[in-house]
Amino acid sequence: MAASKVVTLFLLMMNSSNPSLHFASLSLSASVDQQTGSLSVFDLLEEIRSPQLPIQIPTLVISLALAKSGPAAFDGKILIHFFNPEGKQQVLGSGELRIPPEQRRMKAVFRLGGFPINTFGAHRFVVSWVNDQGTKVGEALLDFDVIQVAQPPGQPGPTDAGKPPVTH
Repeated sequence: MAASKVVTLFLLMMNSSNPSLHFASLSLSASVDQQTGSLSVFDLLEEIRSPQLPIQIPTLVISLALAKSGPAAFDGKILIHFFNPEGKQQVLGSGELRIPPEQRRMKAVFRLGGFPINTFGAHRFVVSWVNDQGTKVGEALLDFDVIQVAQPPGQPGPTDAGKPPVTH
C-alpha cells in the first residue's frame, strides 16, 4: 500500500495564525517526551488482517504535529470523525484547540480505547480543526484497510481464545 494512501492531507489556510499540519499518523501506540517534546509513534497502522469480525482493537492512536507561522494565538476546536466502508459517519470526539501567541508548534495525541471493527474494507478517520468562527482551516485524513484472511492452521480460533487473532 502506498504511503500517500495512508495519510492524505488537505489544508485550507485562512491566515498565517491558522495551524498547518506537519505530520499525522494512525498507530497502535505513541508518546511525547515531556523533556524534549519529541513525538514517537509505534506500530503504524495501514491495514488489519483478520479471519473474521467483529474484533476490538485495544488502543488506536491518532498523532498530529501542527505549526502556525504567525505570531497571533489560535483559538478553535478540533473534531474527530470516523467513516466505515459503507460511508456511515460517527463523531468520536471534539475539544478546544488553543495555541498561545508565544507557541509556534503543537503536538496532539488522541488515544481511542477499545475500538470496535465490524466490517471489512476501507476505513477513514477525519481529524479537522476550525477557527473560533467555526470555519474549517485544516484537515487530516487517515485511512486503513481491514482485510479478511484465512484462519492460519494451528492458530486458535475465536472460540478457543475468546478473541480473533489480529495482525497489522
